Amino acid sequence: MDLPGTDIPSPLYLLVMFAVIVVDVIIPVVPSELLVIGAGTMSAHGLLFLPFAVVVAFAGSWVGDVALFLLFRRRLTHFLDRFRWGRSIHRGLRNVIEKAGSSPTYAAVVAVRFLPGGRTASVAVAGIAELPLRPFMLAAAGGSVLWTAWLVGLGFVAGASTGLPAGVSALLGMAVGTLVGAITAAILALKKHRKAKTTHEHPEKPGSDAP
Repeated sequence: MDLPGTDIPSPLYLLVMFAVIVVDVIIPVVPSELLVIGAGTMSAHGLLFLPFAVVVAFAGSWVGDVALFLLFRRRLTHFLDRFRWGRSIHRGLRNVIEKAGSSPTYAAVVAVRFLPGGRTASVAVAGIAELPLRPFMLAAAGGSVLWTAWLVGLGFVAGASTGLPAGVSALLGMAVGTLVGAITAAILALKKHRKAKTTHEHPEKPGSDAP
């Protein structure tokens, strides 16, 4: 079983991967993770040069983060509202932000990107909160390094350790990555639900801390 895209020249694959990763932060339904995992598997099979795959994946993640951050920080989203497709993207961004409920912190910029839609939500909220640009760029770089290492590493290990064809190894890595993300999201959602339920069942009484 051949890995989809192995017949594409390496520079073109890396260029497509970079573009998809950048777009993924604005349109989170684009499966950039699958391409990055696939790049790791292809590297294990000698179809891509591993350092290039790592650098391109990191660059795409960081550039996309900074672009979306500036879009919200400088209140440029009104340009999207001029077009029908732009309004659709803007609504999608708002929905992701509302569902994720991420906080405007540098830690969220690093960590929440591993959850479905988390990268979009954490970066957009940071822009809305007008966090300083330079610290944000450093946090985005740190998050991009971890994100790239996890996905490329997952694909590379799947390709190098299983002895399976490149296509099967890539699918295995994609399945593991998707499963880990889904389980993490489910655990966090359950904790959030339990916290909300506890707060609802035991509301603080006005004046309860009065002597």
